[in-house]
Amino acid sequence: MTNTIKKLPKKNNATDGQKAHNDTKFFKVGRIRYNSWATKVLKACDIVIYERELVHIDTKHHKELNEIGMRAFDFVKFVVSNFNTIFKGSDNSYLLAFVNDKTSKIAAIELTITEDTKEAYKIKTATPINTERLSNKKLLCANIAC
Repeated sequence: MTNTIKKLPKKNNATDGQKAHNDTKFFKVGRIRYNSWATKVLKACDIVIYERELVHIDTKHHKELNEIGMRAFDFVKFVVSNFNTIFKGSDNSYLLAFVNDKTSKIAAIELTITEDTKEAYKIKTATPINTERLSNKKLLCANIAC
């Protein structure tokens, strides 16, 4: 598997990630493991990202990702591999966040359970954000104490 986003065909008209009509291509980017501290909040299952969401992240958050020198896929893999806090997101979603004391920016991805199989988490979006944006979110669990 390559870490770059393939260009979608022009006729697909999916440059903004919203109109991809063939949304079956996805990549497994990680897993919530059974013996993980995160299972106090999340069920143990795979974490996947659909190509449409990768296009969205690359298009909408290109500037922020360029500042940290990462592409969308690499950024998502990094957060899934290194997250240390879980926040309550909007509706039925969760925010996985990698919080680092050395910087005022954190990396967060928003997860929802896949509607079709109910056996995987789907990444809705991902972006590096300032810590102030999470101050109004409810902390559900952290790697130190839940």
